[in-house]
Amino acid sequence: MIAEEERRADPAGLYADFSRADLVKTVLDWQGSVVEVSCSQFPNSIAQIQLLNPNVGLNLDGLDEEKEVWDGRIATPPKGDN
Repeated sequence: MIAEEERRADPAGLYADFSRADLVKTVLDWQGSVVEVSCSQFPNSIAQIQLLNPNVGLNLDGLDEEKEVWDGRIATPPKGDN
């Protein structure tokens, strides 16, 4: 019998018969898809910003979708955060 918590998380019961390995594989597949889409949208975002600001010379040196702004500088996030 499905526990109440599981029923709330999966009301349609789509994953009720999945093994733990199946669930892990599904999560990793989705995670890979999200990363892939995010990375593919990064250049698109830059292109849109450049198009909307044609009179602004944007400096793209050091721009990286995997980095973050920390204390006013571009930095690689700590290991556990990425």
